[in-house]
Amino acid sequence: MNVSATLRMPADGVIVPLSGYDVVLKDGPHPIYLERTAEIEANWLAEHAANPALFNGRMLMHSNVHIDSMGRMASEAHLSPYSTMLWWRKQPDRPKAEHLFSMAIPITRDGALLAVEMSAHTANPGRIYCAAGSLDQHDLVDGRADLDSNMVREVREETGLYLGEAVKVSGYFGVRVNRATVVFRFFQLPYDVDECSSRILRHMEDDAEQEIAGPVFIRDSQIDVQKYPTFMPPIIEMIYGGDAGLAKIWKQD
Repeated sequence: MNVSATLRMPADGVIVPLSGYDVVLKDGPHPIYLERTAEIEANWLAEHAANPALFNGRMLMHSNVHIDSMGRMASEAHLSPYSTMLWWRKQPDRPKAEHLFSMAIPITRDGALLAVEMSAHTANPGRIYCAAGSLDQHDLVDGRADLDSNMVREVREETGLYLGEAVKVSGYFGVRVNRATVVFRFFQLPYDVDECSSRILRHMEDDAEQEIAGPVFIRDSQIDVQKYPTFMPPIIEMIYGGDAGLAKIWKQD
């Protein structure tokens, strides 16, 4: 299990335990948007022409992502157009800005990791990861981002499942890959795979957004058979890798 206990920003792909998070909203859009507006807007026109379902709402773009002296994942965030992210993630050096988001890791009562496949009309078509989304103004409380409420909201919007019915079985962890950082924690669902699947499929029948193509249940550490984003393999290895795999501990008879 590739987990570091140090209180510094880890190497890419190394999971660190966290005592919490502290994401502080700063005034105005992110400096990278102000500096590269023309490029960002030109890229948005091309992206939106190719996929008219994309929406250029405001989301949090980050700077100074670090682990503070209290062991929290901390950052300075700016509400900026989503087009900023779409342009930034294409850049080889991902200049100046960083991405930070939160993600619940739901484990079924029979030990499977619940992920989802993103629909073709989303910004991440075909990608497989746990239900999650960028932080936005709905996640702000008194000038700080509430990552826990974001986890609850994203899981409910995409799957119809309510994390209030799950048990939190860990504190917070963080993993960073290519200037993108995810803060995550584990939840034990009260449902097995069959019940989860049926609930999600019923939700999809009435979901106007249709963000997901369907649920994906992961049961082992094989990472070369699915279209995972780069932050998922370290988490999957943490759950299923070797004798220390967490799923063995959480599986309920």
